[in-house]
Amino acid sequence: MLSARRLVAGAAVAAATATAVIAGGGTAQADVPVWQANCHTYNIFNTGAMANCELPTWHQVKLTCVAWPVPFVYWKYGPAQYGQNQSWASCDSLNALVGIEVIQA
Repeated sequence: MLSARRLVAGAAVAAATATAVIAGGGTAQADVPVWQANCHTYNIFNTGAMANCELPTWHQVKLTCVAWPVPFVYWKYGPAQYGQNQSWASCDSLNALVGIEVIQA
């Protein structure tokens, strides 16, 4: 009987906690546009790059790469990340990076 009371009390506490989490979940801060989020890009050995933003926003790094011996330009995209998490990507060959930008994900 004592274990049944503990089980019911534990279930009540868990339900109250879940209700508090759901009720308080609607107060999230709004995302800002990527051009206002103070984003930074970092070149990595002229082959790859990463980006992160200081303010809360979904962002993605976009690389412009060139392929040789027949020169053509292509783009590589990093994974979508939020805020200070780093989005990163790399070109397919060494010294192929010709441009880096941060875009809204």
